[in-house]
Amino acid sequence: MAKIGEHKAEFHGKTFGKSVSVIIEKGKDKNPKTNKYDIYNEEKEGTVTVFFDEVKSFDVKGVTKYLANVPISVIDEIITAKVSDDEGFGKMFDKCVANGKVWDIVRMIRQNASENTIKCYAEDLNIPDTVVKKAYEVIENAKSQEA
Repeated sequence: MAKIGEHKAEFHGKTFGKSVSVIIEKGKDKNPKTNKYDIYNEEKEGTVTVFFDEVKSFDVKGVTKYLANVPISVIDEIITAKVSDDEGFGKMFDKCVANGKVWDIVRMIRQNASENTIKCYAEDLNIPDTVVKKAYEVIENAKSQEA
């Protein structure tokens, strides 16, 4: 799920059953009135911040709740590497993304989602049929190992 605004974009998902949010936003300046970095500045490098468990702010009850604050230039390097080395890094990157989708679908199967629900989910997110088939194979392999 994505929420894209003028100054920032938020992406939400799950990993290992936990909620994860990634927020990409423009660079900021410190506000002298609030002593917080809440003034957007087009001239500063933006950031990518990763939050766990749907924490919506950097500071909750005085404790910082984010995992990483990454300069946006690092994300740009990742995108550039993926595009420029499509057969090497790009292929590996796409495989990692597909594997993540496999585990999303495996989780749905284990939660007894119907085949139609899984099919609609895959279509909505443009997940290839091969990824869905792989998820069912993972479930079948797990069942055969249990027997």
